[in-house]
Amino acid sequence: MQRDVQSGVILIAFGLLALALKPVSEPATPSVRLPFEATLAGASNGSSVWEGRVRGDASAPVRLTLHQVESPVEAANPVWHVRGQWTVAGLSPARSFTAQLEGVVDWKTGITHLSGVVTSGWMKGAWVQQAGRFVNTDVSGTVEVLPAVAGR
Repeated sequence: MQRDVQSGVILIAFGLLALALKPVSEPATPSVRLPFEATLAGASNGSSVWEGRVRGDASAPVRLTLHQVESPVEAANPVWHVRGQWTVAGLSPARSFTAQLEGVVDWKTGITHLSGVVTSGWMKGAWVQQAGRFVNTDVSGTVEVLPAVAGR
């Protein structure tokens, strides 16, 4: 009986030691949603550029560059496969980032969906999703940065 009690105490001690030595994980950072509005700033060499601002407290400047992946002949189609670059110039350099994205623009409905990765700056390596709507030549929507993917 005494031996059973000693074994139990030893097991509990090892359990507590294991808990004490377990690395403390960082708390999960929630995704960051950045609503934006931008106007067409120009087009050249097969790329179009929109410039605007993140809405809300941050009000940081944004720049979206889109380039159609298909040949110029495909430009007559209502749905384009595009590659893009998102640049957000945060109020502090620590909150600025550039992301490389890919997706589609449906010119008939005005809807665009892009996704990719932050390639430099704040939250490098994080997954980015952009959903937007074009009205005339302006675009508005949301860029969501999902940091749970960062560093994996």
